[in-house]
Amino acid sequence: MTTEERTAPDEPVTQGPDRRSTYAVAALVVVGASVLGAAALVGDGRMDADNLLAAFAMILIPSLVGAVVALVFGRRLLSRLPRTAGADPTTRRRIAQALRDGSTDDPRLDALARREARTRVSQRWLLWLFAVGVLTQLLALVSADRPFTRVLAVLLILLWGGSAWYRWRGLREARRYLAEPPNQP
Repeated sequence: MTTEERTAPDEPVTQGPDRRSTYAVAALVVVGASVLGAAALVGDGRMDADNLLAAFAMILIPSLVGAVVALVFGRRLLSRLPRTAGADPTTRRRIAQALRDGSTDDPRLDALARREARTRVSQRWLLWLFAVGVLTQLLALVSADRPFTRVLAVLLILLWGGSAWYRWRGLREARRYLAEPPNQP
């Protein structure tokens, strides 16, 4: 059976992620961050509203350079990384379901889920990183003089806290999965 026979004639064949959408998201993040940064500078009183365009340009140029570097070098770095357990999206969903359930009947899926669980356990140090992020923002929240700084600190505390909770939940699932005996054929 050839590739043409296995592929339906109406469905498009993709060779990877859509790069245009990646570039569009990167552009939206760069422009959005620059607008928010310029608004923060003007809102804090550090700059006059007359210099809004200059503030926008001062923030846009470094973030644009950073986005280009991230897109160019990130793609090269990602291509060098080994494929994750079950690169197929269906398999990834089944691995996540097996980790949530605590077991699976499929030996191949069990091996992939155990590999993913070991990876999650080996990355438990990220919880400390998230805790440090929360603590630095708590310090900024307590010592802030301006309302905008307090709002930003609260948003970042929520972001760091949500990330820590998500990682902690995954770590708990991984430890529970690894505590069970392996599923052998």
